[in-house]
Amino acid sequence: MRMMDGLRLFTVIGAMSLLGGGAAHAAAEVTHFKTNGAFASHNSFNGTTAFDLRADRNDTPSGTTTFFSFRTENCDANFTICTGVLGFGNIPNGDFKVSNGTASLNTNLATNPGFTVLNYVNDFANGIFTTTPGVGGIVTINWKKSPRQSSSFTGTSTFVSGGFSNSFTGSQSSDSATTTGTLLGMPLPTISSSFIGLSKSSQVVISRN
Repeated sequence: MRMMDGLRLFTVIGAMSLLGGGAAHAAAEVTHFKTNGAFASHNSFNGTTAFDLRADRNDTPSGTTTFFSFRTENCDANFTICTGVLGFGNIPNGDFKVSNGTASLNTNLATNPGFTVLNYVNDFANGIFTTTPGVGGIVTINWKKSPRQSSSFTGTSTFVSGGFSNSFTGSQSSDSATTTGTLLGMPLPTISSSFIGLSKSSQVVISRN
């Protein structure tokens, strides 16, 4: 797995029954979710730890929800065993704000009902993926749009990162951004691949390969 090309995790989310400790799972869907509204993402590497996270808004006629997912990961020299922390779930809508080329996320994952945090070990050599319950905490991140890069996409794409794949179907536009902040007490690297954007009537399916 290449660090900067392969770090873009996906939006990590999941069902506990599919992520439980024990045997490996081949091409098992972890979960799927809909997104229709603002999003902000961050992907970076500080020399030892990879960070990947994303917040998504889903605006519908019946109401609005906000979903946040993250992963931190450390791998051995041969990328045969990777350990990390992943989290996924809904957060209060007011904890994620986007306006005039900026975005902010301020949330406490330890107190958000239904938010799941897991410690994991991905043993690629033996095809085994195990998890144990993790502990949430404070996430505080600020994004600011930068003029370096913008993109748009319509259709279906699949991104594979390590033992996970992320299939996106729909339309999405985004602008590059700079980020500052902390994730569960860990400072995020200032050099990153980060974006602020908008998804329209889209769906993301997360699978573990």
